[in-house]
Amino acid sequence: MHDSIDWTLVGRVFANEATDEERQQLARWLAAHPEQQPVIHQLYQFWQTPSATPSADRTEVAAAYERLQQRIEAEEALSAQRVRPLWPSRSWLSWAAAAAVILLLGFLGWTRLTNPASTTALLEQANPKGTRSQIRLADGTTVWLNADSHLRYPKSFTGNLREVSLEGEAFFRVAHNPNQPFVVRLATGSVRVLGTSFNIRAYPGDSTVETSVVTGRVAFVPNKPVRRPRTSPGAAPPTPDTLFLTPNLKAIQSLTRQSVATQPTVATNQIAWTESKLVFRNTPMGEVAKTLERWYGTPVTLERESLRQCPLTGTFQNQSLQEVMTLISMTNRFQYELTPSQVTIKGPGCDSE
Repeated sequence: MHDSIDWTLVGRVFANEATDEERQQLARWLAAHPEQQPVIHQLYQFWQTPSATPSADRTEVAAAYERLQQRIEAEEALSAQRVRPLWPSRSWLSWAAAAAVILLLGFLGWTRLTNPASTTALLEQANPKGTRSQIRLADGTTVWLNADSHLRYPKSFTGNLREVSLEGEAFFRVAHNPNQPFVVRLATGSVRVLGTSFNIRAYPGDSTVETSVVTGRVAFVPNKPVRRPRTSPGAAPPTPDTLFLTPNLKAIQSLTRQSVATQPTVATNQIAWTESKLVFRNTPMGEVAKTLERWYGTPVTLERESLRQCPLTGTFQNQSLQEVMTLISMTNRFQYELTPSQVTIKGPGCDSE
């Protein structure tokens, strides 16, 4: 990417399909061409808007892209005969190329959605609350899927990537294949590996998404850019940040603060659920209640809001819900009421702590 920009590369970065080197390549180009940063920033914002997806017929989209591409090529040929600065600020060519990227990516997405024959058939494992399962994928990868979780995966892996999508929690032991990276698509980002083992907790409605590494190396890429203060008017717009994780590290993506950070962890605790263990380490009672409800399939509520931040530490294995609640009540900080339809956790709360 010298004085002109590779719009295919821009599209790959926006779609979280770019390699680390390609991301660095785009960052270097933006640093060398600060006048083009507003163009890229506006295009990225447009790409992040759900309504930006083209709704026209795919033939019309393809024809529009072809006409626009011809105009861009004609403009480039004319530019070569003129003496003028390259990439004038917000030039027609910049915006036209940006529009071409949107049209092309939208057309490709539309084609995949409307032409199932061009993609591999997807299978789905949906675990209700109270149910866990183990799945072996076509490449030899083993997935432990937790309760209240959904995994979508192809019957066989073709192309350059092995892609699956997850809602909820799962532990992956990925079969090594350096020629075909393994990618887990989440609603808020993606996890990319070659062959390793890691745990992802990404339940809809939770305020955080966590990725913990047991073995190997994992790359976590958030969909949305991480907020950073702009150091100068010409500073580069925010772009998705890739976090590289090694064993006993986890990435915590805060959906409320729109931030991502790494934190040391005990990986064996993160995957204890695969051995029918529930491990809580200073875990807020609000999170404990969610976990118990998913694990046992019985609604768990808190009597008062002040209980939500009360911490709990404990390990439970192969015990009934009543046994777990009895042990929790032995801390003398919590009481409970158990009926056939729900559990209510009671206590004075922790506002004074």
